[in-house]
Amino acid sequence: MRVHLSNCGSISLMDAHNFRALDVLIEPQPEPQLAQALTRIGTRDGDSHVWLFPQVLRFLACQAADSEWDTGFAAMLAYAQQHGWVNDQGQVRAHITLAAEDQVVSVADFKAAMRALPAGISAVTTGQGKDVAGMIVSSLTSISAEPPMVGFFAHSASSMGDTLLQTGKFVANVLGEEHSQIIASFLSQPQGEARFKEGRWHSSEHQLPVLSDALASMECDIVCTHTLGTHKLVVGKIRKSSCNSANPVVNFNASTHKLVPLAA
Repeated sequence: MRVHLSNCGSISLMDAHNFRALDVLIEPQPEPQLAQALTRIGTRDGDSHVWLFPQVLRFLACQAADSEWDTGFAAMLAYAQQHGWVNDQGQVRAHITLAAEDQVVSVADFKAAMRALPAGISAVTTGQGKDVAGMIVSSLTSISAEPPMVGFFAHSASSMGDTLLQTGKFVANVLGEEHSQIIASFLSQPQGEARFKEGRWHSSEHQLPVLSDALASMECDIVCTHTLGTHKLVVGKIRKSSCNSANPVVNFNASTHKLVPLAA
């Protein structure tokens, strides 16, 4: 079996039924990111080995109810124990395999492709009083209806990141044609109260900034965050929502566009 540490921040287990080999495949990534990933699966042993937690392997394999797999895994650990590949903490030793290259598109090609993807525009807001914060996103997406959840991506270095996580809540305000000044203000003004001088904002029951005439406003509790590459996925469970009749806009080719219905 092989533990795969991707440079996207994900950890997975490949060949879960191969009990004759165990290694950790690492894609090229910054050392701080790699060090953090390794602490999630075990303890580094120099440049070529890692001591892995067996319970992590069990979790990644998703085979907890498979007695045949459990028997094979136990035999693998017993074999490793006989050869001195299990330490006093019960961790099993695995080789590190470095991926030679990461075949992906360039940043320029990635951005060109994403500019071709029309997407709705929303103002995600959080905090209260002088600590109010907000950002414009085109990544808001529906995740689940039962329970009701939405999510968006924010750069790990976002100026509203700390406030967002400390508050533990956010409002996703879907914007329309009449909100061009709000978009301009959020993109040009420093983080904080200055961004909220344009638009009809009011405080929710939980003192969060809600845009009164947004196409839709969804007040959410953060239930999950996960770092993927340069961004953090933030998922919220919707506690309250409201909708208004308005004309939507989309982000396309790095600019804002109105929607025009196709002729019948």
